[in-house]
Amino acid sequence: MMVKEKIEPVVKTVQIKATVEKAFHHFTANIHLWWPRSDHSLSQSDAASVVLEAKEGGRIYEIDKTGREREWGIVSLCDAPHRIVFSWVLEDIPNATEIEVAFADKGDGKSTLTLTHRGWDKRTDGAKWREAYNGGWEGVLASYSASFR
Repeated sequence: MMVKEKIEPVVKTVQIKATVEKAFHHFTANIHLWWPRSDHSLSQSDAASVVLEAKEGGRIYEIDKTGREREWGIVSLCDAPHRIVFSWVLEDIPNATEIEVAFADKGDGKSTLTLTHRGWDKRTDGAKWREAYNGGWEGVLASYSASFR
């Protein structure tokens, strides 16, 4: 019998110069302003916008320049402004993973965002994709953090 290897989640933490409420709102409602669409989307240079509906059952999707919506995931838990959990499908439902984004108050108008991307063991190619996302989230969160300056 073959034992499947456990693949650790990707965990990224960034410090934010904003309150938890503002950081959560900016991550969700303003995702279209800070998400690096040209290199972190399904449509790449044809991506026009990104939407994150911050409610249970809400969708995460991109809109390309023709108006076509391309599915990224579904929100399974929204505990605003502290935490949001969503599937990450990128139009590939059988290989969905899960992302949790938690916000913690650090006082003095600052907060911490911790992103945990898990579920790699469900994929046959999970180790490869985990490695790709480990680096990919660096750029995405750098864009988010920079948008507060």
